[in-house]
Amino acid sequence: MNEKRILYSECLEIYNIEKTFVDSLNESGLINIVMDQELEYVECDDLEYLEQYIRWNRDLDINIAGIEALHHMLQRINSLQEELSQLRNELAFYKR
Repeated sequence: MNEKRILYSECLEIYNIEKTFVDSLNESGLINIVMDQELEYVECDDLEYLEQYIRWNRDLDINIAGIEALHHMLQRINSLQEELSQLRNELAFYKR
């Protein structure tokens, strides 16, 4: 487990977001809320994603289902880009 984390309540205050929004992201598996000694924390590794999801929700008015879909599509695009890069490297090796 990553030891770098922020208190859940502080996270809500810093980003000025509703608890229900973050809970929905957690339930969807998009961010991870961890319990430690009766306190809830958000891992710092998830903050970048949380900020992105907040922007999508506020700026583009995208709901949790839409955020899940966008997250999945971006993961798939990244995976395909990695695969393409690997195949290009293999092709370059055989072209020598």
